[in-house]
Amino acid sequence: MGSTSGTAEFDEIAPGYDESRGGTERAAGFARMLAPLLDPARPVLDIGVGTGIVAAELTALGHTVHGLDLSPGMLARARARLGARVAVADACRLPVRTGSVDQAVSTWLLHAGPDNRAVLAEVARVLRPGGRYLVIPAGGTRPTDDIGVLVGELEDALDPEGSRRDDPERLAPIAAAYGLVYEGTASERPTSFAVSPRAMAASLARGLFTGAWAVGGGGTRLVDETRARLLALPDPDVPRVRRGADVALRFTRTP
Repeated sequence: MGSTSGTAEFDEIAPGYDESRGGTERAAGFARMLAPLLDPARPVLDIGVGTGIVAAELTALGHTVHGLDLSPGMLARARARLGARVAVADACRLPVRTGSVDQAVSTWLLHAGPDNRAVLAEVARVLRPGGRYLVIPAGGTRPTDDIGVLVGELEDALDPEGSRRDDPERLAPIAAAYGLVYEGTASERPTSFAVSPRAMAASLARGLFTGAWAVGGGGTRLVDETRARLLALPDPDVPRVRRGADVALRFTRTP
């Protein structure tokens, strides 16, 4: 759950970030998805470690995790969880030797910046031949409740060219160009959580959803329109149970 751009925005939303994304329970679920795909005898590089909440759960499962993130605000929370195994760094310019990493992970990273091509190029550079990169995309499976429909429309309107999409259909050909082979969805976990339209509108107002993207100008208008539409839904104070699925994508560095 990390960042590649918009550092100030992530610093601002860091205090409420974990709670807005499902908290420890969801992070533990992500770790349980990733852990069977990782070698506990080798260190894990968490690119875009964010607050360190997923890395901490992986650590509890027996993995040694080192984390990098661009946001000092997010990383302060990661440091409280992981100690000295974290550092400030840009995912587009990793301070890591070429071919030195056996396994790396990213959770909700590749949608967060305008240049996921640069991130994938850097991952390919630092992985050794045969090294593995596991990605939990933010997209996953979109909830189809009335909130999900409106939020999905907002995502599409803010990114009409799909440059921030992190689904395998977009990522696989980009990764292949840098020598990362997409090997498919490695694991999938149904998820559900409850939120009311009013709470979602409040999250948008605080930037907890759009904080991953620098929103200004026409984007601000789109966010405001979506907030108004959320508040106009029937029973806006009644939580909806939102169902979707989290997935883990597996990429391997070619020899």
